[in-house]
Amino acid sequence: MKPIIIIFSMLGVLFLIFVVRLLSLTSAGPGIVSAPWWVYITYLGILFSGIMFVYSWIEDKRIEQKVIEEEGNKILSMYQRDRKKIKASHNDPSQIMKDEGLDEEWKRYSL
Repeated sequence: MKPIIIIFSMLGVLFLIFVVRLLSLTSAGPGIVSAPWWVYITYLGILFSGIMFVYSWIEDKRIEQKVIEEEGNKILSMYQRDRKKIKASHNDPSQIMKDEGLDEEWKRYSL
């Protein structure tokens, strides 16, 4: 786990402790302090749910970026391969269209 995540988690816990302490000193405090134990577990569940949502969102973005990079590299390699074929068959343009797979491969990426 990265140190920055640990630091922000600690700051979040300190902030929650501060808020609970502040509420215990106000008129809303007796209602919060005298709440049943399951209310606190519900609060922790909501907090945990939010943290896991952010974590999964970041992980999905990371995976999506990786897939985009892989597909981009595949397209670039196809482009470079086709360009080499065109340069190799510069004298005979009919050689370019003989490769049936070439056209089918590019159709997949068309808008």
